[in-house]
Amino acid sequence: MTRNEFESNLQSLVGERIKAIQYYEVEYENGEVLWNYDPRFDSLDYGLDLVMESGLTKGIIWGSEFCQYGISMVSQSLSLELRGGRKIDVSNTSRWKDIIGREIENVKIIWSWEKEVGLFKKKIYYPQDLILTFSGEKSVFISAMEIREGSHFGMADNITVFFNKNDAEKFIEFKA
Repeated sequence: MTRNEFESNLQSLVGERIKAIQYYEVEYENGEVLWNYDPRFDSLDYGLDLVMESGLTKGIIWGSEFCQYGISMVSQSLSLELRGGRKIDVSNTSRWKDIIGREIENVKIIWSWEKEVGLFKKKIYYPQDLILTFSGEKSVFISAMEIREGSHFGMADNITVFFNKNDAEKFIEFKA
């Protein structure tokens, strides 16, 4: 997949209206729910589905189109891929309820890079973050990142969702 193909795929979200949001996480033995442990963000150890009013469903997950653990979008529900996990409808949570029914007006991908291993190391560019802008000037910031006890790292098998630009800016480097 090329960078243009990847961006075109994500741009297909523009004009869609969100009907529901489904989170996916590992089903822990103790039944503990971890996605909402911090009021600044939602942290998913698997991914999420954007369910559209048109009937379309797109999964946001960490992928490997360019390198392992960049952000990725699949053209189906993640429920078809996840084994041993659980689905949680978060459409009516305080973080998503103001987004439901809004039209996606813009999709921005933030590209990062890493160096290859070996003698002649070249940069590999990959999609690290995704910003969805909705009607009414609402934005959601999604990153293939994990935040633990004051530290954070990208290229993770985790999806983090921010609903406030000030909180997102503490972890995501926005490029003009």
